[in-house]
Amino acid sequence: MSNIDYTGNSNQRTPCVLVLDASGSMNTATSGGKTRIEELNAGIVALQEALQSDDTALVRVQLGIVSVGGPANDADVMLDWTDAADFEAFPLRADHATPLGKGVRTALQMVEQGKRDLRAAGISFTRPWMIVISDGEPTDPRDEWLAAVKECRSAEAARGVEIFCIGVEGANLARLGELSGKPAQMLNGTRFRELFVWLSASLSAASRSRPGDSVRLPSPDPWRNVGL
Repeated sequence: MSNIDYTGNSNQRTPCVLVLDASGSMNTATSGGKTRIEELNAGIVALQEALQSDDTALVRVQLGIVSVGGPANDADVMLDWTDAADFEAFPLRADHATPLGKGVRTALQMVEQGKRDLRAAGISFTRPWMIVISDGEPTDPRDEWLAAVKECRSAEAARGVEIFCIGVEGANLARLGELSGKPAQMLNGTRFRELFVWLSASLSAASRSRPGDSVRLPSPDPWRNVGL
C-alpha cells in the first residue's frame, strides 16, 4: 500500500517511479572527485528541493523509488508511493550486481498497485512515469531480462506507463533502450542535479495536464550528452 492519505488532498496525481542503479560500479570516482552514487544522491536532494518549491508539483506529483543492487544485492522498494510534499531524500549505498530486469518489473508492479489505489480513492491521474538510471549492463538471467523487456514494452504500448531510460557513462544504451520505444539517453558527465531538476519541471508540466493530453516537456539538453 502507498504512504498517501488522500483525504487531505484530492488533487489529480502524476506518479513517477525511479529505478536507480546502486550496483558496485556506481562507487566509481568521477572527474569531480565524488563517486557516481554520491552524485546521484545529491541529485535526489535536488529533486526534493525542486518539487517542493513548485506549488503544483507539491500537491500533484507522487514518487516511488526502486533500488537495484546495493547492500542487499537485490531489487528493493526503497520508497513506496509518497506525495512530493512528504518526500524526504535519503542516500543510496552502492554495492554488488545490477538486477535491473527485476528492478523494472518491481517498478511496474508498483505502478499498477498505485493506479488501483488512486482509483479506489476516487483520484484522477495522468499516465505514470518510470525513470530508469543505470551505469552498466543488467546482470539478470537472460529470461528475467527478456520478461522485463516484454512487460515494459507491453505496458508502454497500452499507454499504462511512460518509460525513460538514462545511461550513466559506460552504460550500454542499446540494452537500456530495449525497455522502451524511446531511445535511451546518455547523461552528460555527472549532471544528475540538472537531470533531476529537469524531471521536476517535466512532472510539474505533466501534472497540470488532463489525462490523455500530450505534454510539452522542457528540453533535456542541460543534462543530456548531445554528442551521441
